[in-house]
Amino acid sequence: MAFLDDLKKEAEQRKQLEAREAHNKTVQVTQNFLLVQSKLKQIQAFLDDLATQLNVLNMDVIRSYYIDGFGLVEDFRQEDYAVKVEKMAIDQKEFINSITLRFKCSTGQIMSFEKNSFAAIDMQKTYLWENGLRHKCTEYKNDKGVVDRAQFVVESHIPINLKITADFEHARLFWLLKNFNGLTSNEFVYDADEITESLLDEFAKYLVERPNDFKNMGSHHAKQPQGKVVVGRRPDETDYPKLDPRIEEELEKKQAKKGLFGSIKSLLSS
Repeated sequence: MAFLDDLKKEAEQRKQLEAREAHNKTVQVTQNFLLVQSKLKQIQAFLDDLATQLNVLNMDVIRSYYIDGFGLVEDFRQEDYAVKVEKMAIDQKEFINSITLRFKCSTGQIMSFEKNSFAAIDMQKTYLWENGLRHKCTEYKNDKGVVDRAQFVVESHIPINLKITADFEHARLFWLLKNFNGLTSNEFVYDADEITESLLDEFAKYLVERPNDFKNMGSHHAKQPQGKVVVGRRPDETDYPKLDPRIEEELEKKQAKKGLFGSIKSLLSS
């Protein structure tokens, strides 16, 4: 029976080790979640204030866009800034899931042009749809009843949006900026501790075409020798909001039967 007792003891030790590892990971994920929430609140407050000021100032920020089928338009003007926050609920408590800054660039030009084959018409529709460009398409059929010509009129507004989402587990934020530098998408990645007043200030300058260093800020965007992989710094333990020790004790009791975010739910509802 001695050998069997040894196996039981070893199995029990392994269970305890796995429980401690699961507990430690859940505590870290929860701390990351709280850290990201604090940064999202900081971003929301900043963007709300920024949008309000820009709408009042009505700054003359001019952009150029090449519209396939029509050509280059050089007098688009930024306007109508608004912020939208998407929330998520955890145990009847609301938390920020994503933040979107929306505005548009407008021109006085009438962007009207024709396409003269079914394939060209179909490609043009796809191009406009993929870039979020509203338009009116009037199709014309030939003598055989086949569409072979279409008149396109593209609305004079280009929608631009910055959507900020997060990887809560690893305390990382993703900024996806669409249609800002032409009809393209640009993604900026930051560790949560890199969201600072300085970064937000540089972004505001970047938004209104003032001299700035925004694109070089953050460990994922700092200038590196060509070919070198940029690895972001993970937040240190001291960067995290701390959990109440009583909550940590409660977590150990709840961890065994719950997944990571299930345990987070238990912690946040305590």
